Amino acid sequence: MKEATDEEVFQRYVEDLRLSPEDFNKKILDVGAGAAQFAKWAKEHGVSREIYSLEPKKEYLAEKDKSVVARAETMPFIDETFDLVVSNSAIPNVYKDEGNADVMKEKVINNLREMMRVIKPGGEIRLARVLMGKEDKSQQILSQSIEKTLENLETEGNVRIERIRTPSDDTYEYDENNNPVKLLAEAFLIIIRKQKK
Repeated sequence: MKEATDEEVFQRYVEDLRLSPEDFNKKILDVGAGAAQFAKWAKEHGVSREIYSLEPKKEYLAEKDKSVVARAETMPFIDETFDLVVSNSAIPNVYKDEGNADVMKEKVINNLREMMRVIKPGGEIRLARVLMGKEDKSQQILSQSIEKTLENLETEGNVRIERIRTPSDDTYEYDENNNPVKLLAEAFLIIIRKQKK
């Protein structure tokens, strides 16, 4: 499979995260940024110079400007730094194979708490292609962890959460002719809006 170009990655982000032109006037953090193609294309084409990329693996980050090597559970930013935090196909899916149920739950909780910490009041967190599944045991645990964490955030009363079901090719089991035969998980765009104080 050929690697996606910077422009293809940028377009996928715009579509999956439902980004508007106004969003690019905000200070954005891309969590699980990979090679930082989203930020790189936006900068090179004058769309935004305020996109920061967070990725735990230094070798992935081809774009060095405003890139930070760190784990999502321990972000090296001061409180209320960003207007918009995004993650496309990374958070919380990356924790699916991190170990036992308790480890996965703890990482999901810590990551979403960190996102809440670095987002400004009135800001948003957008997580795209969040897979919620019932077939695979790890996916079940991850789905339950996400839902429990979101419920806890809602109970605390300082957020509004919207879940939007989205199409995604990676949610199906395919036959030998590449036809989808079984739905393994549903994909969602999750939008967490932090209320103003």
